[in-house]
Amino acid sequence: MSITKEQLEEERKHLQSILDVIKTKIEHSDLSIEDKKNAITEMKRYIWENNAMLDEVEIATSRYNVETSVDQTNDDIRRLEKLRKSMASPYFGRVDFEDDEGYLDKLYIGLNGIQQGTKLYVFDWRSPVASLFYNYGVGPSSYEAPVGTINGQTVLKRQYKINNGVLERCFESDMNIDDEYLQELLSSSSSEKMTNIVNTIQREQNEIIRNLKDRYLIVQGIAGSGKTSVALHRIAYLLYRENQLQSRNVLIFSPNDVFSTYISNVLPELGEDNVLQTTFSDFARSYIKGYDSIESFTSFIDRFYREEKSDKESFKVTKHKLSDEFKSEIDSYIEGLKERIAFDKSIVVNDKRFSSEELNNLLHGSYSKTPLLHRLDLIAEHICDSCNINYERYGENVKSKLLTALGSKIDIRKLYGELIGDKNFKNKKTLRYEDLIPMMYLYFELNGYPKGKDIKHVIIDEAQDYTLLQFEMLRKIFGNASFTILGDTHQTVNPYYMYDSLNNVNSVFNNEGKYIELLKSYRSSEEIIDYSNKILGINNACSIRKSNSIPVLLRDTTSENEIEQLVSDIKYMKQQGMKKVAIITKNNAETKRLYEALKPYFDRMGKVEDSGRIVRGDVVVMPSYISKGLEFDGVIVYTERNHRYKEKDKHLFYVVCTRAQHSLAVYNQEPVLKRTL
Repeated sequence: MSITKEQLEEERKHLQSILDVIKTKIEHSDLSIEDKKNAITEMKRYIWENNAMLDEVEIATSRYNVETSVDQTNDDIRRLEKLRKSMASPYFGRVDFEDDEGYLDKLYIGLNGIQQGTKLYVFDWRSPVASLFYNYGVGPSSYEAPVGTINGQTVLKRQYKINNGVLERCFESDMNIDDEYLQELLSSSSSEKMTNIVNTIQREQNEIIRNLKDRYLIVQGIAGSGKTSVALHRIAYLLYRENQLQSRNVLIFSPNDVFSTYISNVLPELGEDNVLQTTFSDFARSYIKGYDSIESFTSFIDRFYREEKSDKESFKVTKHKLSDEFKSEIDSYIEGLKERIAFDKSIVVNDKRFSSEELNNLLHGSYSKTPLLHRLDLIAEHICDSCNINYERYGENVKSKLLTALGSKIDIRKLYGELIGDKNFKNKKTLRYEDLIPMMYLYFELNGYPKGKDIKHVIIDEAQDYTLLQFEMLRKIFGNASFTILGDTHQTVNPYYMYDSLNNVNSVFNNEGKYIELLKSYRSSEEIIDYSNKILGINNACSIRKSNSIPVLLRDTTSENEIEQLVSDIKYMKQQGMKKVAIITKNNAETKRLYEALKPYFDRMGKVEDSGRIVRGDVVVMPSYISKGLEFDGVIVYTERNHRYKEKDKHLFYVVCTRAQHSLAVYNQEPVLKRTL
């Protein structure tokens, strides 16, 4: 609802007063930082010139003072950068809140808090009182403060669009986020990197972001529901609220490197440093050694769709290796291994003999409660102590003798080969993904799990593509951490493993997790959502975007005319205002072929290959399984005529179609009905 001219003028005056405060703070910060830099330079010069006259304690103290001053100055520089960003848009919302005692306060909400002395001009979006803006319209409302729940009435809500310090729009809204404003933001073009959503966070999203009560959160969210944005804003909120939590204490498991790059702007926009990020395969490389390469999940999926005609027996074997049942087989194998492994020889260390009986008593008695291979470390340490020799220096030599005394080396690769009945497994140079997960489990169960003590919060995105065994290993490694797990069973691209419900993951956390569903899509138009729903025969995906009257285009092409048709459709999308257009193929081979064929027609043409390296461009070609989590203004779903998505590929087909925001074209596909896929 629009405001009066008088109210608008008042808001402009208020904005100017805030900008004046920020400008003054920036000027003071500049001078303060310059003074601190000069002081640090002077301290360093003093240490250098007087080094010969200072004792060790004085040198150590001086260096500590320098390091402390550097840290404080860097903090000041970060705060200064926030202030400079605030000059462009210091706030986006206002709430007038009257508490039950009758006290009325006008609260402005922004990306960063603005304070001078004891006066708060703008409240950080993560502050407790800012939840009024996200959770309530005009009427009864409350928020959680350090002193408890504050009840009262929201008597006014306003939203602002401020660019470069200029108030472009101001309107009242008695709802959470004004629908007209939300539609305006949703209609904007996609960008190469994800951006923050602080001015449009919805109530159901806000409840996830601010949840401090539940240690484990499991979020099932449909395509375009903002799962990843919610996770990143949740990280920013936790960093703001928990004093002991720093960026280096948070770890994100991403589906691939392209996705990691795509989300890399969000936390810095929110004023926080980027946190640690990895993929599961990269994480595994820290522990599983001796291979030329370890297959990533992306390459694993590419292999399946590249080898369309793989035999049924091979499919059955791979599916079994990733199944929950295979874990039980590994457990049984380990129990048998523990019973049959024994020393059949004595060893001599420093002229002292240790009999096989004595060694076996240590192996199966004293140290029986520790992982099998870790027992050898403990036995070696015991022997070193008995012989009065240094364990750090001689421990590995003693352990080598223990391995010889066992009659054969305990080699993870050899043991896993024995488990799966493959004598040649030990000699393989590439570790396939379906072997990586069970082999990691065997490794950790025998060697013990590493303790990720520094990690206090773990984010797992695209959780539907993780097996329960992967979750179990991560829970044991990061036993002291809280978890936020996000996914969508409808977007499962792993043909060998699928959940009935993402809530099944809760069993790994002793059913102590809170399961939440996000059922609104903010990405795709009504036309695209309707088309995508039919792929899976679902209707629980609600599009927040209004119809844009752009129908889904269905194309049937031949090898002779497909490039001409693709060029025509891309140019048409560009004419319709689509800034970022993606051609999403079924596999990497199609990506490479189309990229070479289309490159002469477009100046800014990019491609994403299974390596995860992205070449920027307004038109991008990529394989289906890398597109997860990304979004584009326009999408062309391409398959060769003899390589169409079938019933078994329907979830992957759904993923690809739901990457589109405004326009979607589908090539060489049967009518999108479940029975004909």
